[in-house]
Amino acid sequence: MKKLQLIITNSIIISCLMLIFQNLTAQNIEKFYVNMPDVINPTLSKQNRLELLEYHKAKQSDSTVNRFGNKAYLVCFDTINQRIVVRNTVSSTFEMKVMMVESVLIIGIIRTVCAPICQSSVEFYDTTWAPISLQFIMPKAIDWLNEKGFEGQNMDRKWVKSVLENSFISLSFDPIKPEIIAKNNSLEFVSEVDRKLIATILFTKEIILKRDGRKWIPEK
Repeated sequence: MKKLQLIITNSIIISCLMLIFQNLTAQNIEKFYVNMPDVINPTLSKQNRLELLEYHKAKQSDSTVNRFGNKAYLVCFDTINQRIVVRNTVSSTFEMKVMMVESVLIIGIIRTVCAPICQSSVEFYDTTWAPISLQFIMPKAIDWLNEKGFEGQNMDRKWVKSVLENSFISLSFDPIKPEIIAKNNSLEFVSEVDRKLIATILFTKEIILKRDGRKWIPEK
């Protein structure tokens, strides 16, 4: 009987701790997003950001009106994995993730603009919104090149590599894992004929960058 009571007590404690953790993480991601300096995300004011989350929590709407009078949409509000994705405009997306790096809480920001080809940038901040340096090298289009793909094909390597000098790479935080996903959009820059030709010698999968201390390194 005592053993059963102990199991029940432990289960209750674990459940309570999980609820507390979820509440804390929700407050973290929500607090950081709403209170961040407007210069980090100038399309939406603090009031806009607050309304967007409050509407979502009240299950009223997942959109608000941005500074330019257009709709902005909440794509993801994950309080467990501390990730927010907002489509600020028709052509731009803002993504934020709160994570631990070497026992320190940091905030990662990915901005993606599709004009019309999608291209991302990534930045990292501490909890006071001071920029911090984490080693992140943006993948290039040529990183998707499969050299073995040239075998048996009458294709000019020099021409292919010159085409791949134009890199359009979009990024996103993995919804759960401490990883960044890189997608190559560079073939949208070339003609349809060249696209079909070059696509035969490129890896189609996304590049996954994993965190290693203060570095982000491609998955092997």
